Amino acid sequence: MNIWLVGSTNVGKSTLFNRLIGQFRAIVTDIPGTTRDIIEHETLIDDIGKVTFLDSPGLHDFTEEEVLIKQIIDHSDLILFMIDDSVGITAKEQHIYSYIIEKHKKNKTILIVNKIDIKHKEKEYDLAVNEYYHLWFEHILGISAKKMKNLVELKDLITKIINAKVLQKNTETEALVTSETQVQDNRIHMAIIGKPNAGKSTLLNALMKKTVSKVESIPGTTRDYIIGEFTAEKKKYVVYDTAGIRKKWDIHGIEKIAFDKTLEMLKYKRPIILFMVDGVEGLSHRDMTLIQEINNLALPMILCVNKIDLLDEKHQKLLVAKTKAMMDFAKYIHVFPISAKTKKGIKEIFNVLSNVKKEAEKRIDTSELNDIIGKEFISRPPRFPKNKVCKILYITQIDINAPTFIAFVNHKTRANFAFKRWLENTIRIHFGFMGTPLVIRFKERQDSRLEKRDEEKEENQEEKVVTKKEAYGHRTKKKEGK
Repeated sequence: MNIWLVGSTNVGKSTLFNRLIGQFRAIVTDIPGTTRDIIEHETLIDDIGKVTFLDSPGLHDFTEEEVLIKQIIDHSDLILFMIDDSVGITAKEQHIYSYIIEKHKKNKTILIVNKIDIKHKEKEYDLAVNEYYHLWFEHILGISAKKMKNLVELKDLITKIINAKVLQKNTETEALVTSETQVQDNRIHMAIIGKPNAGKSTLLNALMKKTVSKVESIPGTTRDYIIGEFTAEKKKYVVYDTAGIRKKWDIHGIEKIAFDKTLEMLKYKRPIILFMVDGVEGLSHRDMTLIQEINNLALPMILCVNKIDLLDEKHQKLLVAKTKAMMDFAKYIHVFPISAKTKKGIKEIFNVLSNVKKEAEKRIDTSELNDIIGKEFISRPPRFPKNKVCKILYITQIDINAPTFIAFVNHKTRANFAFKRWLENTIRIHFGFMGTPLVIRFKERQDSRLEKRDEEKEENQEEKVVTKKEAYGHRTKKKEGK
């Protein structure tokens, strides 16, 4: 069930979008055209089930925006057509209105008169809406998205229309939608990350096989992360196209808000990262920093070296070899040369996505894990400084996606970087986990033999103390006798 918000720039679509989904999803500012891309969010509405709200972009170039608006109207189940009461009906809104009439979507449209609080008092809201009845919409409502006026009435109206106009054609839809929300999400989630102008939006459009995100040579075209959903070879995918991430001290304002939202999405959804590298520029210092930041989140990753269509075969091979050499610290990450523009190499990415998801969700049996680590410790033991051996007493996997292990050792302080690397390599040699980072934590626990030895020492010390006390008491009695 798709519910679209359409209207001119700065009429309050993003504010209403955030209110309807109950969270800060779309960036809201007073700058016209802040939302440049289609933003969607799936939520549940009582008495309906799963519903997707979509916020349309407000572009300054209406010829470009009109194409998107027509697609939106064609594919919407319900349209929320927004007008700014403080401005009135503009030429752009007249075009939107005409196309709604042309496509016979008037009975599936709610005309929302926003910012009605600017010119009118609350008691006058109903009278103020009367001047818009000449448009002959069946459903017209005056609201203030910013001050949350009449939003409850809007949600009730949405529920009423959907139940009356859409769901009556298929009585089983509601039950089907409800059951779908209870099924485990088996879709493969992936997020496209990288510096500005690395080709992220081009890759999204290539994956979706349609234009979802605008492609421009201007860095920073994508401000908000965009969500796309598609099916390929009987598998379902969800892809997030994120804003280009620059150096932290270079981002501010809207860009900073977009960056923070992207980071929260990555932590919550934990998708497979398709990290985009500009093949012409090569793997830069900023790319390496970003990869390390994502590595700290322990997210599975595939490295996509883009724009290889601009290089000959010899330079392509040199580029891939150089990239793999620079990624020596994370050899588990797949490196793919691709061209998002010509779609070369994209099929290879699809081939490994399912495997990476399985690897990230793999769980190793504890007894098998301890048996392997024990044998490897004897056959190829890790190196330690003299008299500073760190012994693994017990190891177990406690979580998946990211695969997390806890190793109980005799001396936690001796678990240095080299030992951790040895342990990670041993796990990967025997159990794989390709494409996904491992989280290894150390916890100190004394060896039972050492504990027994310490207990014996404590008992001996106690016996010595008792003996001294008895001797002292005997001498005291002797003095008293004299």
